[in-house]
Amino acid sequence: MNASIAAPAHPRVRALPLRTFLWVWSAAVALVIAACSGWSIGHGGGDWRVFVAAGSLAGTPALLDPPEAWQSFFYLPGAAWALVPFAHLPLALSFALNGAFMLGCAAAAGVVAARTYALSRTTAVATFVLWSPVVYAAAIIGQNAPLGLLLAQLSIAGLAARSVALTAIPIGLLMYKPTYALPMIGLLLVRGRRRELAVVGAFAAVWYGISTAATGGDWSWPSAWAHLLARFAAGDFAANAAFAVSLPALLVRMGTGIPVVVGVAVVVALAAASVLRRVPAAEAGSAACLVGLALSPHAWAYDAALALPMIGWCVAALAEPARTRLLLALTLTAPLFFASRQLGFDPLALVVVGGTFAWLALRFNNSRS
Repeated sequence: MNASIAAPAHPRVRALPLRTFLWVWSAAVALVIAACSGWSIGHGGGDWRVFVAAGSLAGTPALLDPPEAWQSFFYLPGAAWALVPFAHLPLALSFALNGAFMLGCAAAAGVVAARTYALSRTTAVATFVLWSPVVYAAAIIGQNAPLGLLLAQLSIAGLAARSVALTAIPIGLLMYKPTYALPMIGLLLVRGRRRELAVVGAFAAVWYGISTAATGGDWSWPSAWAHLLARFAAGDFAANAAFAVSLPALLVRMGTGIPVVVGVAVVVALAAASVLRRVPAAEAGSAACLVGLALSPHAWAYDAALALPMIGWCVAALAEPARTRLLLALTLTAPLFFASRQLGFDPLALVVVGGTFAWLALRFNNSRS
């Protein structure tokens, strides 16, 4: 027998060239996106100027009735208090500070994910920080999706550890943006986590109180806030529909009637709930983030940062070279959202909506086998 015949290459060895290309490509794309921050500041800082305006209006009725339409603040009014310090800084400085903080949040979320999913810390942190929607949110439009990502990832770690505090406190804080918090609250409901729900309920009461103060003492602020959301929803969708990553938005763009859209969303939500009730906690929390994005009435490209927990869970479940191939496919797809207007849809919707249906199909198929 010929002893010179080489043994088959180890999967990690075969994945090495792909992994090198993955990280070089990811870093290069992230640097290109980050390099656009100067242009963004020169053009008003994207959405960041809205947050700065909210900080300047906090504590007054003008927070929900701003002098100009572009100053409309769609988060819980109480969240504006956190923005007050930024309102007293030059725009360029506050934008840079927010960007650095958001990238720090993404890195911290990667550290938490590494512990939760038993991933390499380097792989998890690099994936979370270099994910195009994360860099876009931090460096171009001044959004806060990476903060939402960190809070969601912490709550997933709490679920996995069966810690009431670590589960509920991040979800309570996540209520600053209800579309991020509601999927996690729904998960607590379907899994019967009553103590966590009690803590989240206490946070809701606190949010109500500080939001009342933020609106100048208006105890009926939920009504004014709802009217503000309704007033600008159509215009916001018309301007940003090409960047939508959720199923309801895609159906509306195709001309589907609202009753049908609601019906489809309810069916998917019920199907997801039946699976979320029985899968392991870390998987359930990760999937809830993804399903929440897929069914959100308002989810744009930067919100796809909340898909990272499920990406982390999937990566941990795969061996090499499939793990690297999945990450490479995702990092090649993600930057295409910049061409959404030209393409007529956001390719990140393939990750969010397609990933949701793929997960549901996999779990339902496993339950039958």
